[in-house]
Formats: sequence, C-alpha cells, structure tokens
Amino acid sequence: MANWRERLRELWNRYDNRHRYAFIGGIIALVIAIAGISFWYGSKPEYVPLYTNLETKDAGDVVNSLKETGVPYELVEDKRGATILVPATQVHNLRLDLAAQGLPRGNKGFELFDDSKLGVTEFQNKVNYLQALQGELTRTIEHLGSVEKARIHIVLPEDSLYKKNEKPATASILLMLKPEAQLTKPEVKGIVNLVSHSVQGLAPENITIVDEQGNILNKNDDDELEQQNAQNLRTLNQIEMTKRVRDHIQQNIQTMLDKTLGEGNAFVRVSVELDFDDRKIDRQTFTPVVDDAGIIRSQQDVSESYTGESNVPGGPAGVTGNIPGYVAEERNANAEYERKESTRNYEVNEENQKIVASPGSIRRLTVAVLVSDEITELQQEGLLRAVSSAAGINEERGDTISVEPMPFNTDLRDQREALERQEQLRKDRILYTEIAAMILIAALLLGGFLMYRWKKRKERQAELEAKLAAERQAREEARRAEEAQRRAEEAERLAAAEERAQAIENNEIEDDKLTPAERQNLNQKQAILKLIDEKPAEVAWLIKTWLIEDE
Repeated sequence: MANWRERLRELWNRYDNRHRYAFIGGIIALVIAIAGISFWYGSKPEYVPLYTNLETKDAGDVVNSLKETGVPYELVEDKRGATILVPATQVHNLRLDLAAQGLPRGNKGFELFDDSKLGVTEFQNKVNYLQALQGELTRTIEHLGSVEKARIHIVLPEDSLYKKNEKPATASILLMLKPEAQLTKPEVKGIVNLVSHSVQGLAPENITIVDEQGNILNKNDDDELEQQNAQNLRTLNQIEMTKRVRDHIQQNIQTMLDKTLGEGNAFVRVSVELDFDDRKIDRQTFTPVVDDAGIIRSQQDVSESYTGESNVPGGPAGVTGNIPGYVAEERNANAEYERKESTRNYEVNEENQKIVASPGSIRRLTVAVLVSDEITELQQEGLLRAVSSAAGINEERGDTISVEPMPFNTDLRDQREALERQEQLRKDRILYTEIAAMILIAALLLGGFLMYRWKKRKERQAELEAKLAAERQAREEARRAEEAQRRAEEAERLAAAEERAQAIENNEIEDDKLTPAERQNLNQKQAILKLIDEKPAEVAWLIKTWLIEDE
C-alpha cells in the first residue's frame, strides 16, 4: 500500500497545476455523466408489451389511439409482426380503453354479420362467410399453447348440379410457433381434424399445415409409416416364431440323442420353413345316403302302348312333317307303339365345410444329424426312424432327414470338460471355504454365547456370594453386638453382684433383705473362712490337690 501511495505521489508531482486541474475536472465530469445517466435510466419508466405480433393495420390504429391520448410508446417490428411497448404502470388501463374502442380488431369472426347492410349480394355474403369462418378457426387454433399466431386460407368449391363435377374443398394453414415450441404429431392431427370438422366437405387429406420455415407438418406418410412398421413387426414375429419352432424341434432331438448315445456323440441341426399365408377354404360335398344308392325321394313312371291299323308315325324328318295341312305318308298296316319313361329323385347328403387355416404351419422341414462313426449301420437305421418320428417328418410335404456317421474331433470337448472340471473344483473350493467360514463363524458365535453365559453365571455367583457374605457379616455383626450387649449386661450384673456381695460382706445389707441364694452363699463363705482360720494347712493341701488335678 505504501508503494502505491509513493507512485501516485510521484505521478501527481510530475504534472503541473494546469494538467492537475484538467485531470480533476475530467474526473468530476465523468462522475457527473455517470450520475446523470443513472438518474435518466432510473427515472425512465419501465416499458412492457401492450400487444405483440400485430398486423400492420391494427398496429397503426393502436398507435393513433395512443397518440391521441398522449401516452408514450415504443414500436418494434419483426417478421412476426409489430410489438407496441408502453409504461408498465399504464398497460392494464390502456388495454381496457383500447378494448372499448374495439382495438385491436385482429381476425374477425361471425361478428362481421352484426353490421350487415341491405343490398348485399350473394357473392359478398359468401366472401364474408368465408372470412368469418377463417377468423373463427384462427382464433381457435391460436388458443393452443404452442401456437403464437395462425393464418388460414379456405377454398370452398362452387355448388354444382352434378356430383361428379364438384371439386373438393381445400385449406392451407400457416402456423407461427412460440420460441422453443414444437408441435407433436397428435397435436398436428388434432388441428387437421378440427379444421376438417368445421368446414363442410373438407376432407383431412385436403388440408396442408406449414410452419413459418415452410415445413409441411402433416405429411401423408403416417399411414405408410404405420403400415411399414406393422410389416416390419410382422416380419420380426415370423422370424421369432420360426426360431422358436426350430429350436424346439432341435432341442427335443438333441436331448433324445444325448440320453441315448451320450452327450457329445451326436449333433443336430434343423431347418424349418413355416407357412404364414392365410387360407380360407369353402367345400361342399354330396354323398349318397345308403350303400351308395341313396333313398328315393320321388318317382314317376310313364308307360304308353298302341296296337292296330293306323298311320305309323313316320315320314321325312324335319320341318315338313310339322307343317299344318301337310299330309303325311299313308301306310295302312298293323302297327305297335310302346313308350316307357321313369323318373326317380334320390336324397343325398350335403356337407358344407368352411376351413380357415391359421398361419404358422410347417411347410417344409429339414433335419441333419451327425453321429459318431462308431455306430453300426443297424443303429444308424434305428436312429433315422427315431429321429424321423421325433421330428414329425412328412415326406408328402417334401421333408428330408439325413443321419450321417462322422469321426468327431474330441479336443474341444475334452478342453470343455477340463474347463468344467476346473470350474467345478473352483466352485467346490469356494463352497468348502464358505462352509468352513460358516462353521468358524458359528463356532465363534457359540463360543461367544458360552463365554457370555459363563460370565453372566460368574457375575450372578459373585453377586450371590457377595450377598451371602453381606448376610454373614450382618449376622456376625448382630451376633457381636448381641455378645457385647450380653457381656455388658453380664458385667453390669457381675458388678452389681460384686457390689452387693461386698455390701453383704460388709454387713451393709440387713439379713431380711437377702435372697435365699445370697444368704446361702454368705453362710458358705463364712463357713469356708472359718475353716481356713481353723485348718489352714488342710485347706492349702486341698487347693493344691485341685490345682494338680486341673493340670
């Protein structure tokens, strides 16, 4: 900090007073300019959009109204339309005032007919109706969340007396979307259906929707795409179904051969061609009822005979004999004529069959089996019959099967078996390790449990011993206290007895106050003292004898 001060001081001293005043004046001017700009921006009202994306005519009407009321505004134009900015404090009031004036007019709907005049031609009515219809649809579409603005052009054909001469109605829709917005396929389809159901005779395929970049949003490739997707899905399903049938047959044959010849001694490959064509067959069959003869339902027998002279039917054949008035050849002779006719109608069985063949039946089946060359020809023939039965070979539909003995290369199988053995050993080691770990954990848990039980038992035993010791100590203290009390009482009793005895000995107590025992003791003591006075040697010898006996 001191270095900076020194440098600034040196720089300041380097200039004269004129430059110093100029420098100070520049700083003051810069501060005043910053303060003025800040004040200007701070005092400038905040402008917010009053209307956005207005048509040029509507923008001009709104601007003229703002000029008349003296409200400041800013006008911004872009490709979407005009945007009018006004002070934020006045935006709501201005919208209400402009709405009262009918601004902005925007797209008019059926309110065009509110001020209809007399003398309007039919053509003008059609134009007004078309404009009102376009305005109503525009308003409706602009209510969508992703659509900011829309324009609709509808072409209604002229009425014709002949249906074949009528042209279809068409419509074009231009959508201007909101920033970062994008219409989904269902939304585009919804707009198409909305316009189609709002205009009489307008089919959905005659509607075109484009965005502001000119991209067609309702391309007619949806149905083709759905058909293509359905076809692809159907093809995938057919491939998957073929694979399942092939794998099922191949697995059945392979399992049978593995259990018969041993694993790795036979290999099976199956090729299946399925028929996915839909077939519907209507068949009507008529068969006799009984013994291929049938039952007679109705019978008609006709018999004619004639004998005598007459013109025998004859003459030239053809038209001549049939012309009225033409005399036939006369032949007078005996003639005989006989004709018999019999008609019988039989009852027959009628059988109608309607056969619907489901797709997925086997059209052709090919089975190839390779077995070890160790089998005999007889075994090979047996395998051929067994595999044919297991696979369901049908020669009438062109199925083929082949069983060929081949020398097998067992190196790969041996390597696989070795790897399997190693893998099994590894799994066994892991299993044994896990078992040992589980046993160890179980032993630790059991040991911990036993230690816990032993510790708890020791604690309970220690508590019991402490309790017993406390009880013994309490009993001992009670016994000692009782013994001390007894000794004290005995001492007091002995002291009292000695004091009384001394009093008795000193004849301080009268004889009538002595107890029988005290009187007896006193008499005995006096007798002993008298004996000692009279016979001291004998008493001493007696005491000495008692002492010797005690030893």
